[in-house]
Amino acid sequence: MKLRFPLSHAKVAARAVAVAAVLGLASACVAGTAGPTQTAEDDSRPVKLEFWTINLKKGYNDYIQSLIDAYQKSHSNVTVTWVDVPGNDVGTKLLSAVASQNTPDVVNLASTDLDQFVPSLTDLGQYVPADVQQKYLPSLLEPLRRDGTLIAIPWYNSGAPISLINTDLVRQAGLDPANPPKTFDAALDWGARLHAAVPSTYGMNGIPDENLVRLEGIQILTPDRKHAAFNTPEAVALLERWRHGVETGAISPGSTVKDDRQYPQTLANQQVAFGVNSIPGSLTSLQKNAPDVYAKIDVAQGATGKTGKYLLPDQQTFVTPKASKHPKAAADFIAFVTDAANQTAFCKLTPIYPSNADSLKDPFFTQPGAGTPIEKARSAIAAELPKLELGTMGTGKDRQLSDRFREHIRAFMTGDKSAQQALADAEKEWNELLA
Repeated sequence: MKLRFPLSHAKVAARAVAVAAVLGLASACVAGTAGPTQTAEDDSRPVKLEFWTINLKKGYNDYIQSLIDAYQKSHSNVTVTWVDVPGNDVGTKLLSAVASQNTPDVVNLASTDLDQFVPSLTDLGQYVPADVQQKYLPSLLEPLRRDGTLIAIPWYNSGAPISLINTDLVRQAGLDPANPPKTFDAALDWGARLHAAVPSTYGMNGIPDENLVRLEGIQILTPDRKHAAFNTPEAVALLERWRHGVETGAISPGSTVKDDRQYPQTLANQQVAFGVNSIPGSLTSLQKNAPDVYAKIDVAQGATGKTGKYLLPDQQTFVTPKASKHPKAAADFIAFVTDAANQTAFCKLTPIYPSNADSLKDPFFTQPGAGTPIEKARSAIAAELPKLELGTMGTGKDRQLSDRFREHIRAFMTGDKSAQQALADAEKEWNELLA
């Protein structure tokens, strides 16, 4: 299934650095950049930090400025200059800054964009104390290490997937909305039964993309990340199971569109009855655009594959370039912005979820309140977060690999290729990209 980040600036950030020619040129500069040798900082001398965020000024100016004001108040020698960068520009701007050795000190980057900058990033493990590092969910912090080096600190994420159930449609099919599918296989069975009973409605949207393949326990890369590993009999069987889901109506025919925001059959128009791997932002969209459908929705934890895990395709992080003159102060500011209280405050403003484990203990996450769908979703997601794993493959070409895999899977789902051919074609392209 396709997963999306719920915030528009985050979705843009995940697509930053889109021009290959610019990347190829600038990355060469990054790879050769060692940065100045860091020395111990004098905590009393004046420090000027340049702080980059991605498309936050318009909607969250007061929140970000309050963080800066609070930090400066308790650190009288530090001045923080905030620069809000358009999502389409953050990658190229940072590449240019690194190449010129005139970098910001704290930069918000999507985790999918980290690997192209690894040689130019400070090891934050030197500056963020071990007890502070332990505050973050291990499943979100540990994937940010490269060969023992902590290249980033996690900030916020889109949360674990949830199940959204149209109770009216499900009941029409004789199914129990209080007992939704807990696995993808069960969801396919549910969808087939629903479509048979209510032919005008399909079960759910989705394709067996690389994320779902991983959730079903199929290895997609060799340990050295240099070759594809997904072309197996188990993957063939998985794909054929999902294609059968299209034939039975468990999967909507519109699931093969390239952009999942353009699904023709949706929960909102009631042409699909449920989603077992839905992004949390789907609820707020329903509440705003289809309140009559929102009133019929029940919420449960998302379905899982054979791994029993949930996969987060991306998260927002903070990095400090090696060229920063103040890595210690930068790391301290990052720790402040990402502490439990500040993350919880941000999550109360928009449907995002924290990386700090202490934040999840707040009643905002633990108590569902009046039991509205949004409140129930928040509690379900908070309970799921410890099972959430960052899906970044760490190849530096994750987005290209994902795009090519999904293209071949769409061709299979429409009947243009066999499962064997789709996997073989994807394998060939992955090996070429990874070579």
